[in-house]
Amino acid sequence: MRAINVLLAILVSLAIGLGVFEVGLRILGFGPPKTLNQFDASVGWVKRPDARIGKHTNEFDITIETNEHGLRDDAGVGPEEPAGKTRVMMLGDSFVLGYTVDRKDLFVDQLENWWKAEGRSIDVINAGTEGYSTDQEALWFQEVGAKYRPDLVLLFAYENDLFWCGEKRYQRFPKPLFSSDGKLESGKLVDPGPASVSERSAILRFLALQRARFARKGPPAFFQPAGSSSWIFSEFAPVLRTPPTFVADGVARAEGALLALQASCQAAGAKLVLVAIPSESAIEPAEREKFRTSSQGLGGLSDDRWDPNLPVETYLALARELGIEALDPRPALLAAAKTEKLYFDSEWHFNPAGNESFAGFLHDELDARSLVPAAPRAGSMPLVAHEEPTPRWPYVYAALWLVLGSAFVITYRGKESPVRGFLGVGLMLALVFAIVLGGGVLIGGIPPKFATGAVLGFVVLLLGFVAYKLGRRLATILELLRSFTLRGHWYLMPLVVVLLSIGSLLVVAASSPLIAPFIYTLF
Repeated sequence: MRAINVLLAILVSLAIGLGVFEVGLRILGFGPPKTLNQFDASVGWVKRPDARIGKHTNEFDITIETNEHGLRDDAGVGPEEPAGKTRVMMLGDSFVLGYTVDRKDLFVDQLENWWKAEGRSIDVINAGTEGYSTDQEALWFQEVGAKYRPDLVLLFAYENDLFWCGEKRYQRFPKPLFSSDGKLESGKLVDPGPASVSERSAILRFLALQRARFARKGPPAFFQPAGSSSWIFSEFAPVLRTPPTFVADGVARAEGALLALQASCQAAGAKLVLVAIPSESAIEPAEREKFRTSSQGLGGLSDDRWDPNLPVETYLALARELGIEALDPRPALLAAAKTEKLYFDSEWHFNPAGNESFAGFLHDELDARSLVPAAPRAGSMPLVAHEEPTPRWPYVYAALWLVLGSAFVITYRGKESPVRGFLGVGLMLALVFAIVLGGGVLIGGIPPKFATGAVLGFVVLLLGFVAYKLGRRLATILELLRSFTLRGHWYLMPLVVVLLSIGSLLVVAASSPLIAPFIYTLF
């Protein structure tokens, strides 16, 4: 019985340690990503209806919601066609969904609001879905989108579609495939079931990421360009001047998907227009060089061996071959990029300014080609303020100052001046908030590939300093833990670990005023 209790004490201690590690990694962003997607036996996945998720990074803080039909659109927007309105359907991936912006900043909604301001009777349907490639967009339109009876279908293609159109799986979900002649090859797809433990655990995701960083090899995720010692992501292959053989298969299948979509649009009486979205590397020169040299990009591939414009040119060539009208936004975006940044830094999607410029391009180009009804009156794009949301930290700071300051004054009544006590608590809180807020700004300025390492390094350094300041007390703490473990008091281990951890940190904070704010920040 004693041996079982000792084993339980050890297991409980390990569980506590792993729990702390798991929570810490989730705070650092290694937790499972939030998604709207759910399995679909035909297209692989669709957005859940009436769903809501929040996405927060150091660059944006947004909410994505779907209506009862699984669209990121107004409630009630569905197959029922509004009388007397021209319907424009926008098919695409996360660019169309608005993966990084609120709806007020998304080009889909900006364009619709602009048309409304001009008195046009145009109803815009946002059919964007995260992770979709051209084949899924074509199949979704065949099975669902045609029921909306659109008059105009805008298909937004991105460079990585040329790779994923040749793959049977995207992350954990299966996906359909078209042959080059437009026939659907895949039948009913198999549900992968719930996410695995490794996909739900921050610890296992973190370990897998570190392993991938040191072993970047193996198809289909990575490939090694001829004559290069670097392994790069396979979805980057379409930018190479001499691409690997699998790109040709993806391009042929993308053409087949376009054929299928073209036929479906003709059957539904809708005009199909392709819009090729360029990557940030094709628009902003500094990003081109960063992508070329980054270990998360092309790994230092020589500049003459790639061109970020090739995917756009490939899609435009496919459209010409099939007789599909196509729009090239590069000139408009290049002009706008001279005065402002159009893409996020760590995310490769349009920022609010990029969405606004893209909406302006679409508005003018669709008018120039008479693809939408003419405006009965002049109108300009509704101004959208891109101001940051009202910060919450002043309210949190004030509440903590009031509560903790009052607690301090009551605790040390008659021993400490109330004014001095309140000021001391306020100063300490100010230092803690400066560390948290200032640290976020500093991390935001660090290249994404170094940010996580910098945070982990700081935490390790801080904990190392704590161990140094504890000195001989550390041996006493370990002896206490050993004693409780060997005595089999497993049911007391959570309480012992918590008390010893908090007590140790408070001892260090009390002995070093310089490090105290950092210790309190951990709490």
